Amino acid sequence: MVFVSILGLLFSVLVTCDAVATVLHSDSEGLLAGRIRKVVWRTAAFASARLPRAARRMLSLVGPVVLVATFVTWIALLTLGLALTVWPMLEEDFSAQPGLKPVGFPEALYFAGGTVPVLGYGDITPQSTGGQLVSLFGAAVGFALFTGMATYAIQVTSGVSKRNRFTLSVHDDARGRGGVTVFAESLAQDGLDEARTRCRSWAESLREVEETVHRYPLVALTYRSRREEYDPEPALRHVAEAAVAALVASGREPALRASAESLCRALVRLQRTIARTYLGKDVVRRLARPQPTEYDRRAVDTVDRMLTARLDSLLGADHGLGREHAGEHDRAVGTVHLCQVFLEGLHEWACTDAPPQEWETR
Repeated sequence: MVFVSILGLLFSVLVTCDAVATVLHSDSEGLLAGRIRKVVWRTAAFASARLPRAARRMLSLVGPVVLVATFVTWIALLTLGLALTVWPMLEEDFSAQPGLKPVGFPEALYFAGGTVPVLGYGDITPQSTGGQLVSLFGAAVGFALFTGMATYAIQVTSGVSKRNRFTLSVHDDARGRGGVTVFAESLAQDGLDEARTRCRSWAESLREVEETVHRYPLVALTYRSRREEYDPEPALRHVAEAAVAALVASGREPALRASAESLCRALVRLQRTIARTYLGKDVVRRLARPQPTEYDRRAVDTVDRMLTARLDSLLGADHGLGREHAGEHDRAVGTVHLCQVFLEGLHEWACTDAPPQEWETR
């Protein structure tokens, strides 16, 4: 029976480590928490793909369900581990009120269920030093777990709010247009300084979203809204299109280069973080070892023509933007390839159809 106590204590420690890794460590996600997230999301995405009318409602419940399922699983398994620990000790190390005798595993489970949330009913009390230490361990871990879960839930709300502000901002900027058009009009109507400011603003928003995905993988992309403008996929597609347009334009106008490259770096970093967290090893590998194709080069040429046509129509032929490509052309080709790989993987993960990017419709 000593083996049962050791097994239960080890079980409790492992559950605690999983919770600590998820709630407190900014660079990791507990194995158990990650499994729950994947199972809940895959189930909801599979069901939503086959029930399109109820898809948005089902996906909007995934985030809360993932959190509740993870928290309940931690509490249940910690309670089970503590029950296994005290079960062999009940007869000799604990005293119970007469109505609870004889004591067995149900009583051990009852004692653990009262100890983990720090309720301590008092009808089963530890008498020996070992029993007191085990009870203290269970109560301390339970208190820390409940406090950590409450803090995590509050932080999740803040992180998701940042992501929603980003998606809503891009939605309002785009107004049904593509990212290339948005950038071209910003450059033509508001000038070079405003275009640089917009690139920097989008780059900063991408960094905030990347930190949310990195810090709160349980809910960063699985926490959905019933409103379409809060979906992350369209926002990421528009910003990717704008990043390619900014790189192409910076090949003609060096003053755009720093802000365009900053936006590109923030976008690529976010794509890789999302891929590592959600999209699987194949997408991660393809993002780490990009192999641009002739399609990607044609896409950049299309973006170049779109920029020229848009600027010509708004400013006339004498708009002052150079005609010669610089070294940023190759980087734009690579960015197109990365965006294609990423967005295909993202829509496959979400079980949604990937709409064509702006350069594919021209």
